[in-house]
Order: sequence, then C-alpha cells, then structure tokens
Amino acid sequence: MSSAPTYPLPVLPSIPDDLEHLDSRHALPHLMALMKNTLIRGLNRVHACAPLVIVGHSTLLPFLDYVQSLLAQLDVHLEEDATFFSAIALAEVTTTEANPDTRTIRESITSLTSLVSAWILDESKFCPSALCEGLSFGPRLVAVMHAQIRALTPTLLSSIISHSDLLELIKASVGRISERSDMTFLLPFVVSHHDRTTSTHWPKVPESCVEMFPTLILNHPGCWQFAPYNPLTNETQSLITI
Repeated sequence: MSSAPTYPLPVLPSIPDDLEHLDSRHALPHLMALMKNTLIRGLNRVHACAPLVIVGHSTLLPFLDYVQSLLAQLDVHLEEDATFFSAIALAEVTTTEANPDTRTIRESITSLTSLVSAWILDESKFCPSALCEGLSFGPRLVAVMHAQIRALTPTLLSSIISHSDLLELIKASVGRISERSDMTFLLPFVVSHHDRTTSTHWPKVPESCVEMFPTLILNHPGCWQFAPYNPLTNETQSLITI
C-alpha cells in the first residue's frame, strides 16, 4: 500500500497532446488533470512560502491575497466537480470515485479562508504555522483527485455518453466556472501555475486575453511573485527571498 501524499503534493499524470483534437471521452480526464495540477501547485507554493513571509514585511498582504484567491478558486473547482458529475448523462459514475464527496474538504477550505480574511484585517496576527496547519486538507484532497482521475477511464466514459454530449457538458462547465470566478485572478493563475513542459497546447487562452495580460495581472499585482511560473514569460520563478 502506497503512503499518503505529503507536501509537496504530487501532481496528476497528464499527456502532452492537443486535447481539442481528441475524443472528449479520452480528453476529459487529462483536461481535468491539467486544471487540478495548477491548484495542486498553488497549494504547494503556499505551503512552501508560508514560513518565509513575516509580519511587517511588504510581501505579507500580497501573499494573503494570493492565498485567499487560491482558496476561493479551489472551492469553485470542487463545487463545479460535484455539479458536473450530477448530470443525468453521467449518472452511472455519480456514486463512484469519479464523483468524490469533498464536503469535509470544502469545510476545511472555508475555515482556512476565514482565518486568512482575519489576517488581512489584522496582519499582526498572521501565523505561518497556523496557515500550514490549515493546509492539512491537501494530502486528502490530492489522494481524492488521483483516485478520481484513475476512475475516469475512456472505456467507462465511452460506454455511457457520446463524444458530442460530453463535449457539451464540458463547455457548460467552463461557462459556470467563468461565471463564478474572478477572471482577473483565474486567467493569470492558470498560466502561471501550468508547467509548459507537460503540455504546450494548454491552456487555450484567446489572443485578445493574452494581449490584456500586462493589464490583467495588475488586479492582483503582488500575487504573481509567489507563482511557480511568470505569467508573462512562463519562466520558472524561485521561492521569494526576504
């Protein structure tokens, strides 16, 4: 039996193919893995940076903005997973590992979000060890994600839904995520937390959005120093030094 994951949390396996050219039933688990990996890298980054940020330093508030925004996006992601797999067309996987119950994990995310909000109001109360403790849901979350992706085999999906029907569900899911997310954070976040050595085809960012990036990142100006990759150049970024 393999041991439970710890920080740094392991990312999900992915493929370098252009997923838009694949049957949606083959593409779905890989598409999900790429997005989940950005969130996993975000959690790893928070856990690694937490001990480096100190009360009174100019990086603290931007760091807390990064953490708060990441947690909000993670909650949106988990809620959308539950919504997506509640579709009647996917009823056969609703009660399997492909549709995990993440309610207790989301409760932990809510609790940590409240703590981060309190620190934003009073920086002097920031506690790195409390932040790391609040991230203790990470290993459970990643274990669930790995099991979910393993369960979503192309064979299973092909036996219950057509390519076109699943593609429509995916498009609707992307739309719901866009509606519930702060896109000024989500777009730069996805780009700055995706390892392009694993796929150069994802994410598919419209050219008009790419042109807006220098302005877009100013909505959360201090966040991107904590990201593993620069959102404008895609270059690897070291952990902050104070």
